[in-house]
Amino acid sequence: MNSPRLLARCAMLVCCAVVGLAACAGGLDPDVPAPWLPTEDPPGSCQVDQDCLDPHLFFCDTARARCQAACRTREDCTAARRGVFRIAACDENPLGCRCDNSQCVEALCSADAECAESGQVCRDGRCAPEPAAAQARSCEVTPDYVVGRVGATVGFSVLVRDGSGGALVVPSGEEWTALDASVVRQQGARASFVLAEPTDEALESVRARVGGATCTARVRVLEAQGPPGRLRAVVTDELTGRPLPGAVVVVADALGNTRETGATDEDGEVLLGALTEAGSVSVFHADFGYLTVMHSGAEGPTDLVLPLRRNPADRIGGALSSFAQVATGPELHAGLAGLSAPDAVTDLTAPPLLAPVRRGTFSVEGQSRGVALPEGGYAVLPNSTLRETDVQARGLAGVCDASWAEDTSPEEATRLGTCGVRTAWALGGDIAPSVLPRGAGGVVDVGPLLARTVPQLRSFSSSVVRDVRFSLEAPGSERFVSVAHDFQPERALSLGFAFALRVPALPRYRGVFLDSVAVLGVARVPGRGWVPLGLGFGVNTTPADQNTDTQPGLSSPGLVSVRMAPTHHGLEGSPYTLLLSAYPTSAEGGAEASSVLIHRGPETLPFDPQGSAPVGVNAPFLAVPEGARYVQGGAEKRRLRFVSAPELPTGAVLRAVFTDGAQRRWNVLLDAERALEGVRLPDPPAPFEDRTYLGDHLGSRAALSMQALDLHQSGVSEGEVLRLEEVMTARSVDLSRLDEVAVAWSALNSVWPRVDWVEPAEDGQRVARGARVKVRVSSFRVGQDALAEGAVRLTLEGGQGCEGQVVVGSTLDAQGRGEVELTLPEACSGSEVRLTAALVDPDGAALSPPTESTRLLSIGP
Repeated sequence: MNSPRLLARCAMLVCCAVVGLAACAGGLDPDVPAPWLPTEDPPGSCQVDQDCLDPHLFFCDTARARCQAACRTREDCTAARRGVFRIAACDENPLGCRCDNSQCVEALCSADAECAESGQVCRDGRCAPEPAAAQARSCEVTPDYVVGRVGATVGFSVLVRDGSGGALVVPSGEEWTALDASVVRQQGARASFVLAEPTDEALESVRARVGGATCTARVRVLEAQGPPGRLRAVVTDELTGRPLPGAVVVVADALGNTRETGATDEDGEVLLGALTEAGSVSVFHADFGYLTVMHSGAEGPTDLVLPLRRNPADRIGGALSSFAQVATGPELHAGLAGLSAPDAVTDLTAPPLLAPVRRGTFSVEGQSRGVALPEGGYAVLPNSTLRETDVQARGLAGVCDASWAEDTSPEEATRLGTCGVRTAWALGGDIAPSVLPRGAGGVVDVGPLLARTVPQLRSFSSSVVRDVRFSLEAPGSERFVSVAHDFQPERALSLGFAFALRVPALPRYRGVFLDSVAVLGVARVPGRGWVPLGLGFGVNTTPADQNTDTQPGLSSPGLVSVRMAPTHHGLEGSPYTLLLSAYPTSAEGGAEASSVLIHRGPETLPFDPQGSAPVGVNAPFLAVPEGARYVQGGAEKRRLRFVSAPELPTGAVLRAVFTDGAQRRWNVLLDAERALEGVRLPDPPAPFEDRTYLGDHLGSRAALSMQALDLHQSGVSEGEVLRLEEVMTARSVDLSRLDEVAVAWSALNSVWPRVDWVEPAEDGQRVARGARVKVRVSSFRVGQDALAEGAVRLTLEGGQGCEGQVVVGSTLDAQGRGEVELTLPEACSGSEVRLTAALVDPDGAALSPPTESTRLLSIGP
């Protein structure tokens, strides 16, 4: 070890080298204006921290046997504390440095307000002069096409690009103008307009100007009320706002019988007779998802705005992300990448991002290993064959511009759905080899690895490309635009904000508290959608109660560590949102049940790794909407309802999403207060296919996701509740803008059920007469109560006294493992007896398609 005298001597030599002989003559002066550079070695070789000059300011890097700069508090990073060993980057940064995981790192900004004292703005996480508006060369207003009602208020945003096409943010240079009397600029708001006078068509009514760039938005203003005695439906494209001609609107009664049908004109409008009794209004279009809304009849609205989402798989395209200059050390470099999700609250949550969907093998040190990757996951492990770096992300049709309108005008391409623009994003960094599974058979599952290492994601970075344009083609001829994510400092930003989030009491599913929480930190970028900027994870296992477990470094249960980057590279000014997803990790293929809270804010990101002032979420989780049933035939034909009332807040909205085998959807909306009554779906008019069926030759039911949404004015739980019929009329916000007003949602997805044998575990085993056998059921509720979906039916074939014997089991094990015991008939014996366990509905009918599993056994004394 080095003696204190030797250390002092080394310190003096470094002092002389850095600040000059005059300073040495005066000793170690903390006010010397020549800082120590963090890339230089501080004085002294070492074996332990105590060998360094000051263990508060340095630690021993045992790999290099050299002292390195360290800290315990933020003050340890200041010039006043470090003296001659102060850090240049910390001195030059107006925000100084932070002590992050015992190292001094430059403090980042997350909003312009944090740079106000220096007269600067926040760009790419640093305080800097605001770019000049004169750099602007092009822009787009978003939304660029609005259909709304007199009295509604619409907020607009502008996306600006410089001469090279790069993203530019200059809010102080924005000029907004109302171009006609149909809209009025709202007092005191820069880009908010009130719809004032009806128009017969969409007019260029709003203009934005930034420097030399000018762009406009078209607005069509509807009357406050439609024609008396008639029902008017205006059908639009959800993601572009354009009117949708040729859509067929069906008015049906409470039994689902069609009363009147009409097709929309070029303005997306159709007039039908008003409903005099409760029923439904449905919209059908071959290229878009169907939509059915429950209607209360004579007391309900007579003027509806109904947006449809284009079929996602009819045209394919998007971005192919690749990663440069990764994995330069021994660590596993891994992460996630994708395209921003559109402005729909149920389109982006963390659990699906982490569910493994791609599996493969790689070799390392002569051994074969497995790897499991999420759909958007990538991984590189040096000194191995693991290099999964290309991530394909599919995009949705949206607003086109001249760069992708090849044979048509941009407007025509937008209406045809042949292109789109989204933001490409990536979160990636190094994961220590120590967390990888040991042994040749261990599988490197990237999703759980990210979850386990979130508190150490200090090395992770965020990369975004705001404006990624892509074309959409028929399947088989699609093209994906290449996007290179570079995690070098000039193109990426570290997840430099560490803080704790206080998670509200967790909800239950099937009587058991959900055991996992994922936090997705996002920015909502107008015109681009949700862009992930950070992650956080918690578990609820020890004990399994309403709180997440206590995490290392945090003081109590219910706190979850989050790592997040600020908005950067053209996203600045976009509001931050935290999406909290509670879900069960045991679900097959991802989260079968989930409940999501939407926390708008904070306005600026905190740096609080110890959670001394955790971010609080006021709204409670919504209950998982259990108990939904859809009957395709019989006396209850085409009825969607709940068998018991879901425990949801007043005014909650229920949405059922049927998805057929071609990924085409039928959305159904109803008030939660009418869940027991439900709604009867009309038969689709010819030639439209019935999307409540999967589309296979067995006549199987389509996949069904039942969702519950809590909607409040201004998107905060303290705001006024928004009911379904109010949103249908577009008086304040329409169905395409639910992301602005939702505070929470929950979902139960119908993963197709499974039944698997537990005992006996293999064919050919021998069991005694009258023995008990056991099967495990997943994604299916066995029981006899109102919420039960059916039972297990065991059918026997072969042997003596076995043929045609049937045993029914409808009781689950008390431990919640989903296991059902069945007792074999005493009279049954013989070799090669076939036992078939099948799932049946409450009436005893087999599911379609059949869900069963067999065992071939010997039964005897």
